[in-house]
Amino acid sequence: MKRLFLLLMVACVYLSMSAQVLAPVTWTAFGLTFDAPKGILVEEDTEDTFLLNNARFYISLQTIDSEGMTQEELPTLLKGLADDDGVQQQSEVKSFDLKQFHGVLLKGIAEVDPCYYACLMTKDAGSVYYISIIYNRTDDKVVERILKSFKMEEE
Repeated sequence: MKRLFLLLMVACVYLSMSAQVLAPVTWTAFGLTFDAPKGILVEEDTEDTFLLNNARFYISLQTIDSEGMTQEELPTLLKGLADDDGVQQQSEVKSFDLKQFHGVLLKGIAEVDPCYYACLMTKDAGSVYYISIIYNRTDDKVVERILKSFKMEEE
C-alpha cells in the first residue's frame, strides 16, 4: 500500500510540474494571437520580430516575404530555415490546417534543447509567419497546443 501511495504521489508531482497554463498573447503589429505560457515575458514586439521567453520556452515569430509564394513551397521553406539554424535530428515536415492558416511543422534539436519549427500561411492573404519554439522541461503536447492555437484577430 505504501508503494502505491508513493507512486501516486510521484505521478501527481510530475503532472503538476509538467502542466503548463497557457494564456493568449498577441503580436500587435499583425494582430496574430496565440496561446503562450502564462507570465512569459515579451522580449521584442516589432514589425519584424516577436520574441517571448521564460525558463522553459524561447518562442520566436518572424514574417517572411511571401510575395508569389504558394502553399506547396512551405515545406521546402521550413526545411531551409531549420537547416540554416543548425537544427539537428529533424523530423519529416508535416502539414496541418487551422481555421485561418495552412501550416507545416517539424521537430528537432536546437543545440541541446528540443524545438518545433513551423510556418503558417494565411488562407486569405497568403502572408507567411515563421515560428520557432525551443523548450525544455515540458511535454511536446504543450508545444503542439501552442502551435494549434494561432489565429488572426477579427477586424
